[in-house]
Amino acid sequence: MKVKIVPTILTQNFAEFKERLRIVQPFFDLVQIDCADARFVGNRTFYNVNEVNRAIKVNYELHLMILNPLAEIKKWEKFKKVKKVIFHFEAVKKEKEILEIIKYLHRKGIKAGLAINPETKLEKVKKLLPLLDQLLIMGVKPGWGGQKMKLKVIKFKVRKVRKLFPKLNIEVDGGVNLQNARQIIKAGANTLAIGRSLNSGTDIKRFKKLI
Repeated sequence: MKVKIVPTILTQNFAEFKERLRIVQPFFDLVQIDCADARFVGNRTFYNVNEVNRAIKVNYELHLMILNPLAEIKKWEKFKKVKKVIFHFEAVKKEKEILEIIKYLHRKGIKAGLAINPETKLEKVKKLLPLLDQLLIMGVKPGWGGQKMKLKVIKFKVRKVRKLFPKLNIEVDGGVNLQNARQIIKAGANTLAIGRSLNSGTDIKRFKKLI
C-alpha cells in the first residue's frame, strides 16, 4: 500500500492554527485537525468549526479527542472538505454507539476512523475493523504534542492488524519522527500523522524521501 503523510494541527488558538496551516498547506492535500475538549483529555485545543472552515483550503480529517463525538460530527458534517472523522474507542466504549457513529458518518459520505490509545488491546476493537475506513493507533497518550512514542507497542499492534486485515488503512499518530518512521512503515502502517516533526519545508522534504 502507498504510504501517506498527514500533517497534524494541534493548536490553542486561531493565530497558531493559521500559522501551522501556512507551513503545511503548500505540501499536502489533506491535514488532520486535533480536537481536544479538556474532558476526554486534559488539554483543550482550537477547533472552532466556523473559523476553521474560513481559513482552510485543503481537505481534512478530524481527530476527535472528545467525549461526545457524534454531537461534534453534526457541527462539521455540512462542510464538504471534511473527508474523514476519527473518534476514540475509549470515549465511547459501547459497541452499539460506536456502530451508530460509523453508520452515521457513512450515510453522510464521510469516512469513519477509530482511534485506540496505547493501553487499549486490539481484541476490544477487532470485530469493528472490517466496518472502518481506517484504524488510528496512538503511540502516545492523546491530547498533547511533542511526546515520545511507545514504539514497541505501536510495532506490535500495527503488525498484528496488518496481518489480520491486509487492506485496512492503518494510521499511526503521536511521536512519529525521522528516526522511527521507517520502522512504523515496515510494521505495516500506510499513514503517518506527524506534528512537531514537520515544522518547515526542509522537514517535510526529509520525510517524503522516506516514503
